[in-house]
Amino acid sequence: MFEKHKTNEEIYDCLTLIFGGKEPKSSSENSSSLENEIRNNLLKSGGPAYIPEDEKAFLNLGEVTGMIVDAGGIPCYPVLLDDAKGNFTDFEKEWPKMADRLVEQGIYMVELIPGRNDFSILKKFVSYFSKRGFAVTFGSEHNTPRLDPLTITCRGGIPLDQELKETNYRGVSAIAAHQYLKAFGRNGFPTGHFPLPSELLVLEKLGKTVISQFTKG
Repeated sequence: MFEKHKTNEEIYDCLTLIFGGKEPKSSSENSSSLENEIRNNLLKSGGPAYIPEDEKAFLNLGEVTGMIVDAGGIPCYPVLLDDAKGNFTDFEKEWPKMADRLVEQGIYMVELIPGRNDFSILKKFVSYFSKRGFAVTFGSEHNTPRLDPLTITCRGGIPLDQELKETNYRGVSAIAAHQYLKAFGRNGFPTGHFPLPSELLVLEKLGKTVISQFTKG
């Protein structure tokens, strides 16, 4: 499309046609933002290129977690938590039931993308799951060409407080220790049973040392 249409007016007319009459909001020079608009308008539910998922095409959860463990990884649940309107998925509405279900499925680690979430809700969720004994980590969602900051913040750019930063660092340290131990053929994060507080503490301590050694100038 960009090879055929050279002017901004031609590009916008073409995109408006592709979007079914909806005008694009992004500048034609902002490729990462425009990419997201194309994806949202065409590929997501309701878009002309959207294809409903076929449940028969998916492996069951036990098979997936088994593959992750066999490959040396840690099964981890990606948490959506609240959306911009404060809504939750059915699975994530009741945290006690959610935690129990994850334990039943052999998933003892959760990851959040704080940039999607309200600070106060994130804080309560992290506090609850940390007290339940889950390892908790945060991600930055750097999965598009958009040059977002590496510093993790909550929705609206609200910074993490010290407690959230420390929780994330403990989770990251446990992962680093797991990778280090697995590289030497040893057991890392306990994937066969819910981790004891003492086991997580040992992993976190080792992981902090590993991170320190590998990030020295």
